Amino acid sequence: MAHPLFLSIMLMIMGWVMPLGVCAQHALDKPNFVVVFTDDQSYRAIGYNNPKVLTPHLDALAKGGLIFDLAFTASPVCVASRASILTGLSPQTNGTVALDSESFVQNIVEKGRYPTLAQLLSDAGYATYFSGKSHLGDPKDYGFQFGAESSGYDDKDAFDQAHQLVGELRAESPFLLWLAPRQPHLPLHPSQQWLDLYNEREIQLDKNFLRRPMSGSLFNQGLPGERLYRDADYVNNYKSMPSGPPRSKKQMKTFIHAYYATISHLDTQIGDLISHLEQKGLMENTIIIFLSDNGYFLGNHGLGNKLTMHEESVRVPLFIYGKSPLMSKARTEALVSSLDIMPTILDLAGANVPDHLQGISLKSLLFEDISDSKRDYVASESVGVGGSLGTGHRMVRTKDWKYILSDENEEAFFDMRDDPFELRNLIDKKAYLPQLKLLREYYNQWREDVEDEKALPPSYMGLH
Repeated sequence: MAHPLFLSIMLMIMGWVMPLGVCAQHALDKPNFVVVFTDDQSYRAIGYNNPKVLTPHLDALAKGGLIFDLAFTASPVCVASRASILTGLSPQTNGTVALDSESFVQNIVEKGRYPTLAQLLSDAGYATYFSGKSHLGDPKDYGFQFGAESSGYDDKDAFDQAHQLVGELRAESPFLLWLAPRQPHLPLHPSQQWLDLYNEREIQLDKNFLRRPMSGSLFNQGLPGERLYRDADYVNNYKSMPSGPPRSKKQMKTFIHAYYATISHLDTQIGDLISHLEQKGLMENTIIIFLSDNGYFLGNHGLGNKLTMHEESVRVPLFIYGKSPLMSKARTEALVSSLDIMPTILDLAGANVPDHLQGISLKSLLFEDISDSKRDYVASESVGVGGSLGTGHRMVRTKDWKYILSDENEEAFFDMRDDPFELRNLIDKKAYLPQLKLLREYYNQWREDVEDEKALPPSYMGLH
């Protein structure tokens, strides 16, 4: 029989060790996060939405997780989109509506008006890492502890740094790795290896392709009152197409060829990083979130670039993957905004979710009911950019309907089930007045939430 003193010592040791073990287990229960935030990727430019696009690594992750078919950016403007996702607030609320980072630095970094996702996760005990394109200044200035903005249009530096960071990660410490590739943003210079995956003659243009945009402010990509269309599109032969329309079918197919090839290259880079996480034994407790900052026009409506409120500009690919058998493995048509990413991560991390956030946690969709979006509508804005990129477009979108108000107060209303390519503007069709009235009410709600001061059009008054 063991000596009583020995038993007492053993019980004391167990009393000390067990809490440490429990703490370690609790730390492991906090999921890690890897957010892959691409640049200018159309929601139709990923394999699970378009089999013509070869993205096997992303497809495998997406099909092992929850795909969000109706995900929209808070703003189809690069800087405004990035600021909104990292603050959980719309551009007009957080103050970053432009294409430069000065307002973000002033309001978020210097004045500290709102905490960022990285800051709140750091406060909750997470190690936070950044690699890729910031567009908002030094990531360490807005909460990331490790890593830095990296250069290079092919993202080699970004992924090299990400691999280095993964090599430093430890399973016992929860982390956020924010990876923001530049691809498939212009310029497009894919190597022949990736171009050879596609036959340009087999590339199909969308139903709403036009050589040039129709008249009207809904298509304006410049300042209100202008008719400015973008942009100088770089193709695989390193030459640029004409700056803006008209664009021929041949030109667009050549551009799309390079665009798809660039995305296939990016897919392989992401696959390699996931393999590295697997080798490190980090994937069991890691959640992968994939989305883009905004969409991209591929000749749709006669446009290139983004900035308007059409689907190609504001709708983005989004999926969330985790190995937990409790997580949903399906597709959902629940409405999602990019503003929902921040509260979702904080909620899953068990961190404080500030009351001022304008997004909604997607946790219930991930673990309970995939139809439980808790959203009646999503909104997007492209406002106050200034210079040649200034636009003033707003949108509210439900599952079935879309309302757009342009920079010159031109209205548009679309039946998204019957007309997904937005070819028939129903704004003057009296048969749809009840639906239009509802979306105008949603628009008013959103205007009040973000304190939007845009004047309403005369045609709107008395009909909302």
